[in-house]
Amino acid sequence: MKNYKKNGKTQEKEVFKVWQLEYKGHIIRIVNAMTEEVLYIKNEVIDKKSRDNMFKQVYPFVKLKGEITEANGTISKVKVKIGGLLCLNIVVKVNGTTLLNEKHQISIK
Repeated sequence: MKNYKKNGKTQEKEVFKVWQLEYKGHIIRIVNAMTEEVLYIKNEVIDKKSRDNMFKQVYPFVKLKGEITEANGTISKVKVKIGGLLCLNIVVKVNGTTLLNEKHQISIK
């Protein structure tokens, strides 16, 4: 059991990732962890997907959504798609324009 916990902690570190982007003066932050993904806009939790444990993740991708309201009342739609099995992929779009598209290999030990 000790090895499982050790490998679980290693896997947890591999998957934990934070991205921070700026869009028209607004800070967008996405946090990916083993059992949840969170979308923050201006340090506020806008959307969150959680699982009791990593094994309950049947579909390997999660979608997060939010909105940014500009000073003039214009609303921008934020969409995040994050996940993968052997590779952690993230795509962040605002109003259909891609701000971030990254892929990170996950080493399984």
